[in-house]
Amino acid sequence: MRYFLFLLVLVLLGCSASKKSVRKNLELSYRDLMQQNVSWQEAIHSLQGKARIVLDSPQYSGNFDAEILIKGADSLLLSVNGPFGMDVGKVFIGRNRFVFYNQVNNQFYAGDKSIFEDRNFLQFPLKIKELRDIFSARDRFDVLKRDLYEIRDDQYYIEASNGKMNYKMWFSPYYLHISRIEYYDEERLLFYKEYSQFKELNGIYFPMAIDFVRPRERQAVSIFYRDLKLNQPIEDALFEIKISDSARQIDLSLDNAL
Repeated sequence: MRYFLFLLVLVLLGCSASKKSVRKNLELSYRDLMQQNVSWQEAIHSLQGKARIVLDSPQYSGNFDAEILIKGADSLLLSVNGPFGMDVGKVFIGRNRFVFYNQVNNQFYAGDKSIFEDRNFLQFPLKIKELRDIFSARDRFDVLKRDLYEIRDDQYYIEASNGKMNYKMWFSPYYLHISRIEYYDEERLLFYKEYSQFKELNGIYFPMAIDFVRPRERQAVSIFYRDLKLNQPIEDALFEIKISDSARQIDLSLDNAL
């Protein structure tokens, strides 16, 4: 019996030793913390994952499965499936090219990326230009004016501004990544994002749960990654969208919404 308990203790110690501990750090300066945010973003060159998406809004609520491919700064492919594996839609965003295939309506859009940037993707409260940053958990800033920097609720807390845009940010002292960020147009809250369930992937801590909320519009999107790979090779052929020969191309001059 004692021998069995001894072996059990060894196994437990081995498991705890193999798990990398994350140390708390509340001693960074504002400059170092912001540089950490930049370095984290620059460290991610590709992302390949499967996720569950939960959409909640007055217009539409539902659950979806999605496959996400991101390569470099120019290639994104988002494929969304609905109940029972039904194909819902695909969107490809390249350096200049854009393709959106609404598989439910069997119609597609294609053209210059700049034409589509401010359009919404399907029934999601997400604009085309926001997709990459939301699915890759990125928050990129130009030069920010620091208005407040302190430790609040055992996290780094920052208030900063850039012209009319104001930001409130909370950084995890363990992962040194944003845990919550609020975007304001002057005093009006536009939306906020929350990041949680961090996991180490290829030497990088990444949030496996992402929440995007527009409070005034009562719109929310939650992304839960089930499987995720960072900085692994992705073949260019995977970014191709196969469109049915019977699909109808939408004339952009009619200004139809996606």
